[in-house]
Amino acid sequence: MTGELTVLAPGLLGPVPLLPEQAPRTPALDRLLGRGQPRHRPDAGAADTRLTGRLLERFGAAASAPYARAADDPRWDRKGTVLHADPVHLRPDRDRLRLFDARHLGIGQDEAETLAQAVNAHLADDGLRLVTPVASRWYLELAERPRLETRPLEAAIGRHIDGLLPTGADASRWAALMTEVQMLLFQSPVNRAREACGRPAVNALWLSGAGEWRALAPPPGLAKVWADQPLARGLAMASGLDVMGPDAPVPGPEPEPRPDRTGRAATGDDETGRARAAGHDGFRAEPGLLLVEAGMADGMLDADEASWRGAVLGVEARAAQALQALRAGELDGVTLDLCDGRQWQLTLGRLRRFWRRPQPLAERLDQPPARSGTAR
Repeated sequence: MTGELTVLAPGLLGPVPLLPEQAPRTPALDRLLGRGQPRHRPDAGAADTRLTGRLLERFGAAASAPYARAADDPRWDRKGTVLHADPVHLRPDRDRLRLFDARHLGIGQDEAETLAQAVNAHLADDGLRLVTPVASRWYLELAERPRLETRPLEAAIGRHIDGLLPTGADASRWAALMTEVQMLLFQSPVNRAREACGRPAVNALWLSGAGEWRALAPPPGLAKVWADQPLARGLAMASGLDVMGPDAPVPGPEPEPRPDRTGRAATGDDETGRARAAGHDGFRAEPGLLLVEAGMADGMLDADEASWRGAVLGVEARAAQALQALRAGELDGVTLDLCDGRQWQLTLGRLRRFWRRPQPLAERLDQPPARSGTAR
């Protein structure tokens, strides 16, 4: 037995505001979905897509913040309790507040550090320290784990935050602290300068995933992780697995053009061309590999069809290479997991079922709910 390749692909089937004729052409993914054996949970598709929860489940970890920070901040000593404190923009929407994450804010590292200094001066007496190893991802260091039940940031992006705020025995105290932080951020010269330039203010922190770093046992059947998502990379490192990603050096000739955000692939639509493109971003279809594809979920959360199409084309390229490896006997199977309870497992025997005509991806897409607005 050689082993399987597992692909986590939240958002592959949307929902996105896309007409069927606008969907990218995806022959490899069509085969994987059409000939793969469905292995769906009873509540498949009913739950929201959640990459964070699926990764924690797969690695047997209890909290996301310490592992994401370990990836974002290699010099961190991995001691103490850590909480995500992600910078966000809350925009009034009638009588409620809608959340936009840092991807829409364009926060500079100097802005992040200046805001953190102000927050830390205010929270020092509470035993809290805000750190900003990455301008768009911040963390709070705590003396002890708070008694809070929180939702990951991905659960709140683009949504009204009513019903998503922390609950638990310490919720009132933390709500008061965060109100103080919001007032401080509102008065910050950094935000005044941003608003004067027409940029949205960093006016709140989204708390989630508190916990402590612990070494983890490698999940059965996994040897490597290919991802640029910080939680996935941090969990892999804590498990002693090799970590790879799009920034990995690739030997050989100069890369061919990668698929662009309009959904066009410069290398053509054939599987061979797409597999060749996948190889140039550092990817190799290997047994025991967990491939984490987060780009489609970002496009889905933003209702950005161009971003979603570009991400789908990247997955299509890597899926084509995986099918080639499966045909060559280099893999025992490929599992596609949408992180919402839906999974498909493809083996060589099922791939050879040529009489099963694949259903195009465009015909499988989930229908989007009504969405509104971008950060202003």
